[in-house]
Amino acid sequence: MIWRRHLSTGQGYKKISIVGSGPAGFFTAYHLLNKSKIPIHVTVWEKLPTPFGLSRYGVAPDHPEVKNCEETFTECARKFISDKHHKFEFIGGVEIGNQIKLKDLLKSQDAVVLSYGCTGDKKLHIPGETDTSGVFSSRNFVNWYNGHPDIAQDPKLLDFEWSKVKNIGIIGNGNVAMDIARILLSNRIDAIWKHTDISSVALECLRNAPIENVKIIGRRDFVHSKFTNKELRELWQLERYGIFGKIDKEYFHDGMFDLSQFDRAFKRRVEMCSEYLKPFTQRKKNFKKFPIPSPSDVYDKRTWELDYLLSPIKINKCPQTSRLESLTLSHNKLALPENKVIKDEEKADVEYPMDLLITSLGYAGIPLEEFNALGIGFERGHVANKQGRVLTTTNDLYPKLYASGWIRKGSQGVIASTMEDAFEVGDRVIQDLFVQPSTTESFDINLGKIRHTTWADWERINRQELKNGKEEGKKRTKFLSIEDIMNSIKS
Repeated sequence: MIWRRHLSTGQGYKKISIVGSGPAGFFTAYHLLNKSKIPIHVTVWEKLPTPFGLSRYGVAPDHPEVKNCEETFTECARKFISDKHHKFEFIGGVEIGNQIKLKDLLKSQDAVVLSYGCTGDKKLHIPGETDTSGVFSSRNFVNWYNGHPDIAQDPKLLDFEWSKVKNIGIIGNGNVAMDIARILLSNRIDAIWKHTDISSVALECLRNAPIENVKIIGRRDFVHSKFTNKELRELWQLERYGIFGKIDKEYFHDGMFDLSQFDRAFKRRVEMCSEYLKPFTQRKKNFKKFPIPSPSDVYDKRTWELDYLLSPIKINKCPQTSRLESLTLSHNKLALPENKVIKDEEKADVEYPMDLLITSLGYAGIPLEEFNALGIGFERGHVANKQGRVLTTTNDLYPKLYASGWIRKGSQGVIASTMEDAFEVGDRVIQDLFVQPSTTESFDINLGKIRHTTWADWERINRQELKNGKEEGKKRTKFLSIEDIMNSIKS
């Protein structure tokens, strides 16, 4: 078919394409369709055959409430596919910049919004990071257990010797690191995971690992931890299953902080850690919500630890197998007045025995290949922009091009903050559409030879995944490959 998008229909639609169907892209579409006073035709382009991006493949499977935005997106799509004033279209399985060039999209549209998120990884840049078996980025690890078709059946993960994994290190202590720690520690507990949409293939691998300890390692001190209280509380509460946490007294103890200098959230964090580090009988009543088992009732003893003021400097591997053996770290200290991290020369480097290492340093934005040729600015891991309006390499406004979400600001914030950002950018698109003339260049984008999906196709995929999940006693069973996804449409 030829994708004409009302270019010759005379219906007067302003044409907007959004690249990426994750929360940033869909919230941008939602806002445009609900707020624009002039008729618009919004097309959301997605590299995968399925929508929702980070919501579908990046959220912890036991946090289904975080995925509630998908219901909002679905309602929006269903409404505007048949709306009389605006139009919505989803095209999946098509990568902008590859099958369809960004320059061609810009020719045919009144506005293009880049919302494809951060698809790369921030690196440690230390010896052994790229050629050691047992070292994975958090993005790949999370995508794996969430069934992302690009990595769900990756031999590097499936064929890894999980049966030898006892000691695990996670570099970074943000919410993603805490999610990973929780999954590693609790994967054998059906009460948590049985009814979720976690990949059964990944779950089986993890359950083969005789995990004993997970170290969550941060460059800075306890004060500068990146996790939220909710994520921390969920880790502490694993004690009801016999999984216990600890923090060395060097990094946390009662009376260590002048709480008058901190906000309410930090005060709660200090109280939480203080109480959970006490024997159960000595705690305040609200920290006795879940009884803990006696040591004799715990068959699978696992622990986790918050570790601080350490920087990895070398990943050590077996010369014969290239398998991870240990991690060498240097001690840090914070230099006043700006709390800059510097090496503590008075302390010797430390080496931790390790069987698995997850680097959770944050996701990195990657420019499209066309950016240089088109003169699109890219800096510090995101598209150069001014309040969502994309800039050229010479800091001028790039006509008709916008960015929202992580590719605009970098990998920071939760879905709620992504929504706010998308709404702000959507408002600017609407402002500009009012004053700029419609695209007059007639330019057809030919999808006839490109295998792709529509929203109707996604509805069929969704129904089949829900049906498969119900048969297995869970919410959903995701298809783990592109071919399986596409074949479900034919059935």
